[in-house]
Amino acid sequence: MPTEVLLVTVVLPIAVGTALVLVIVARRRPPRGGNLTPLESWIVSLVGAGGMLAAALGTLSLVTNAVVVFGSEPSIVNDIGYYGSPIDRLDGVEHLVNSGYQTAWVEVSGLPLGPRWLLYLETALPALTSIAIGVAVAWLSIMLLRGRPFTRALPHVIGAAAVAVVIGGLGGQVAGAFGRTATVEYLGVREVTGGDDGNGPYPGLSLFTMNLDFAPIGWALGLALVAAAFQIGVRMQKDTETLV
Repeated sequence: MPTEVLLVTVVLPIAVGTALVLVIVARRRPPRGGNLTPLESWIVSLVGAGGMLAAALGTLSLVTNAVVVFGSEPSIVNDIGYYGSPIDRLDGVEHLVNSGYQTAWVEVSGLPLGPRWLLYLETALPALTSIAIGVAVAWLSIMLLRGRPFTRALPHVIGAAAVAVVIGGLGGQVAGAFGRTATVEYLGVREVTGGDDGNGPYPGLSLFTMNLDFAPIGWALGLALVAAAFQIGVRMQKDTETLV
């Protein structure tokens, strides 16, 4: 990545976001006992700026992917399962027993809206997840700088982010798989899919492939525990204020 692009797309937005977070909290002093050191304030502000940047990039991704998926003709569909023949270039390589292709990309003209929407959701749902997490991180950073991290709304924000992680992580994978299946069906299953004609498998596209990654569930459970911890903190803070 060129230095100029890195400065414009990453460093500058984070610097501006950090300054913005500091400006937001500058007018309100945190309560006694909740003050952060200058170094801690800058670190928290930097993290908050990163959250804002993640949310902004997620929003930008929603728009740009919509333009690509719905505005391009022909449509390019990537990562379709493919039963491929051996790779000729690798013939004769020592110790190589076999080779082939697992995925393929195709350019399709006149792709209906149904497959387009599914392929768009494959990227849109993870982008929404990034937005939700970015908002939660930025919100928490601002609350920390104000000295009141245990607010009523924050556990709900983190809980919503946990739900978004599951929906975005798993939903995107499912939508993409069915979007590719719909594309293959549009092209014609008998004409483009691979199979067995009695003489063995022959090259062609796969009608349906999906390898689910369940890691988002683990991340979501972790965020749910964080939300529960903050909910307990809200109750404890309320009880302390009542005693005082």
